[in-house]
Amino acid sequence: MRLFITTLSLLSVIGFGYALAGYGTSLLGNPVRVDYVFNGLMGGFLCGGAAMVLWYWKRKDFFDYDDDNNAV
Repeated sequence: MRLFITTLSLLSVIGFGYALAGYGTSLLGNPVRVDYVFNGLMGGFLCGGAAMVLWYWKRKDFFDYDDDNNAV
């Protein structure tokens, strides 16, 4: 599960990179690639949100707790 959450986090960074690439085409004199920006933002937010939700559901598996529910 940790690897899947890490992969989703990495995919969110890649998605936001696509959004920046679509916006960055205007620096080269081309029109802004709205499809890149939209798909990049949607993919970035979806993958990032999924990673955060999965981490929240499985967070007790990631940490060791003692009997008093304190992190060790």
